[in-house]
Parts: sequence; C-alpha cells; structure tokens
Amino acid sequence: MAKVEAGMEGMVDMYLFETTTLIDQLDEILLRTEQANEFTDDDINEVFRIMHTVKGSSAMMGFENLQKLAHKGEDMFFIIREDPSKMKDIGFVYDLVFQMSDLFKAEIEEIRSNPDYEGTD
Repeated sequence: MAKVEAGMEGMVDMYLFETTTLIDQLDEILLRTEQANEFTDDDINEVFRIMHTVKGSSAMMGFENLQKLAHKGEDMFFIIREDPSKMKDIGFVYDLVFQMSDLFKAEIEEIRSNPDYEGTD
C-alpha cells in the first residue's frame, strides 16, 4: 500500500488497535512460555491463530510487508504444531518470534506516525 487512502483512517485505526492487541498477546505468551522453556499445544495454537489473524488483517489493509511477516510466523507455528519435534532449538524460535514482534511494533508505530507509510522491506 503506497499510503493510507483518504477515508480509510477509521479502518486503519481499527487495524492498529487489533494488531497491537494481538502482538501484546503474543508477547505475553512468549514471556510466559520462555520462563517455562516450553510451548504447550494451546500456546502453539494461540500463536498460530494470532499470526493468522494479523496476516489476514494486514492483507485486507494492503500492508504486504506485514502480511508476509505474519505468514512466515504462521507457517513456522504450523510446522511446529504438526510436528513439535522439529522445534529442536527453542531458544532460536524465541529469538525469531521476539524479533518478529519487535518488527511489528516498529511498523505499527510507523503507520501511526506517517500518513505516507509505505512499509519497510
């Protein structure tokens, strides 16, 4: 999306609220599970659902970079959900997902502060 189009401000505000809420939920899951050093099946499913929702919302808003990022997170947790043994290095998974969360937060802040937002690659 080259920039937020006139008349879309309300939808952008709703997107920002929903996505921020979901990323906050993601962070809560990560902090809780990192302390326990494991993801339960429920945690894996919840992270998958969060990424799926953010992916769809981002696609609807035309934020292709955020859609792709969420899709990668969704794919990773789909693989983990289907075969938890593939998560050999849980620390690496945490590093990736925390980085993904930080990137979402940075992009959300950029959308909020820049009406000509074009997204980073």
